[in-house]
Amino acid sequence: MKLRRLWRLFLPLVGLPLVAVFCLPNGDASAAGPSPADAAAPSDAGTSKGAGKDTGAPISKTPPDPPAMAEREQWVFDLRYDKGEIYLLAVHKQDMGSPHVTPRVMGRFALELFEGPTLIERVRFDFPMLGVPMAPDAGMNTPPRFEPKLKTRIGVFFPATKRGTRLELWDRARDMRWPLPWPPKEGVIAPPATP
Repeated sequence: MKLRRLWRLFLPLVGLPLVAVFCLPNGDASAAGPSPADAAAPSDAGTSKGAGKDTGAPISKTPPDPPAMAEREQWVFDLRYDKGEIYLLAVHKQDMGSPHVTPRVMGRFALELFEGPTLIERVRFDFPMLGVPMAPDAGMNTPPRFEPKLKTRIGVFFPATKRGTRLELWDRARDMRWPLPWPPKEGVIAPPATP
């Protein structure tokens, strides 16, 4: 008996939406949702429907990583981060024994090699101990900040290719670029004077 009462209460709630779905007019396809053709069409999250045709323009002005190079010899750039300043200390060549493919990783900094305006290689990296800056907290539990007084070094492997006309070091967080010599000359670069 109780089951019949529940069924009588439940049927109108379930039946009403089903009737509404089956009573859509045939000519109004937009009321039924996107068609399979719309779902397969490429779209940009930054554009809205009806805003015009997709121009194919990239979302970001930063070009994507080019195909990774595989070189037997690699340049090793010895870089130092000293209280927000970046210095090139030395460059030397390393023979890896067999072709070594450039790894694709994330990092705040990047060495980018261009051939004319075209990006042909990008190696991203981070300096040790230099993490994401923490937002300052007004309370007593403010975490320690390493960045203002940090001095650290890293050796960055970069393919020793004969291609390329320009090499740049890019700090992606501050959007700053510094030119580096290409092709590099092996040896120690004169370090900056320390106060």
